[in-house]
Amino acid sequence: MSDQINVNIPLWDNPLLEIPCRAPKPLLHIIEDNYDMRMVIKNEFKDDYRIIDSEDGLTGFEKTVTTIPDIIISDIQMPGINGIKLCKLLKEDERTALIPVVLITGYDDEQDLLSSLKSGADDYVTKPLSFTILKARIDNLIKTRQLWLNKFLSESYHTPVKPISASSGDMLLKKVYEIINLNIGNPAFEATDFAQAIGMSRAQTYRKIKAITGFSVKEFIQITRLKKAAELLMNSEYNVSEVAYEVGFSSGAYFSSSFSRYFKTTPTKYILLNKGK
Repeated sequence: MSDQINVNIPLWDNPLLEIPCRAPKPLLHIIEDNYDMRMVIKNEFKDDYRIIDSEDGLTGFEKTVTTIPDIIISDIQMPGINGIKLCKLLKEDERTALIPVVLITGYDDEQDLLSSLKSGADDYVTKPLSFTILKARIDNLIKTRQLWLNKFLSESYHTPVKPISASSGDMLLKKVYEIINLNIGNPAFEATDFAQAIGMSRAQTYRKIKAITGFSVKEFIQITRLKKAAELLMNSEYNVSEVAYEVGFSSGAYFSSSFSRYFKTTPTKYILLNKGK
């Protein structure tokens, strides 16, 4: 799995544009009380994922909240907080509700399978483990997340983005957009100001936005500014410098470089390609 992802998708029906999205390897959290099994799973995924691991459900929950992994593999049979209880806790917590969870259950244990689904698990695998199947299911869930990110990047400013999966993330994203829209012309508005406006600590805000969108607060604000800029370049009489000012860039040069990095073309060329569409 490469660290460089090139997203080749049309932006507002323009096939000439490419949005580069650089991403590290996905972060996988393995929660398993059996040390040997934990190391076996870790070894199977180490080439394609960054990995953290936990030896029980409580530690797994706490570590998930602080790290916001991209995906979780958890055994069901663990002392204390078992995998089903852990999954239910994660899915009921706004900070972690959107993280995909794959549960490992006993072979043909129908009750465990039913409980897994009721707990909100995104998928499950049965013992004895087939790593070919487990890898395929993990990869599919990661691809679903990446497709969502690609769709978000390709949509216009006024297209309301939906969370990666259904949850209270809908309401939070609505509030996020309201706050950014109110401050989009303020170049001093950054992650700390955003956290204050939304009424959470900076760390808590970062974890929630990262879990819902896949981006940091700073990245999400800047991408939203650039998408607004693209709309203004297409549908207004503003020149490039005026658009930069309208979306909160105090430096025209920085705006042009940021715009070119995301949309793979300069603002001036973007106008020529899209004006009047």
